[in-house]
Amino acid sequence: MTTVHTGCAGFVKPRERYIDRLDYVEFDLRAPAPTPKALAAWKKQRPEHFTYGLVAPNTLYGDPSWPLRDPAKVRSELDRLANNVDALGARVVVFRTPMAVSPGSVALTRLQPVFERATKFAPLVVWEPAGLWERPAAVEWASQFGVIVASDPLHDELDEPVVYARMRGLGVDQRYHVGRLEEIAEALAGADEAFVVFASNAAWREALGFKALAAGLEADELLDDEDADDDDEDADDEDGDFEDGDDEEDEG
Repeated sequence: MTTVHTGCAGFVKPRERYIDRLDYVEFDLRAPAPTPKALAAWKKQRPEHFTYGLVAPNTLYGDPSWPLRDPAKVRSELDRLANNVDALGARVVVFRTPMAVSPGSVALTRLQPVFERATKFAPLVVWEPAGLWERPAAVEWASQFGVIVASDPLHDELDEPVVYARMRGLGVDQRYHVGRLEEIAEALAGADEAFVVFASNAAWREALGFKALAAGLEADELLDDEDADDDDEDADDEDGDFEDGDDEEDEG
């Protein structure tokens, strides 16, 4: 049976409510990012069932048209990322590379030591390449470093034991109705473990629906009246979640 971790791209609801209802978040370390001290407080508050993933910041790559060109800058950014992973106790790190990291490029060569370092401080490293990549070629290249390539189970053929699915809500799948959620679950049935991240306009409702299906329930059994009222609400509360008192203590 597949072990499934279901969540959204970011805290689309207030953090306390989010971690009570779902079991994974893909948290983007974009500025202004929380401090390691704040992340450590989040770690202490983490329920046993909940898993954190961190997205490497765009500052790691530098100029997107000529990424990873400054080795000292890359090392510094990786050091900072490693500190954040440790502080939060994150199990997953996601690298979302720019288009210039293309097959056969110099930038791809520069990515190799990044992955080699990342696999030493993160239990699970995920790569989401952009641009010209065909997924089989990306999987072949990344597998030599023990890195997982992100997928869309509705469109990709999957045979990996661990799957990282990002459901972006594009094209005909701008919203994932119950039938499509069932198809996602079927596509993941052969995996040992799967992370399913919804990044669509209705991510909260879809994530709750998928979590219910993965648990053998009806897709709407985890929804409540509040969920039904705010599907399209832009409630990303990342910047409002520094309620631990840590930053205030630093000021004293």
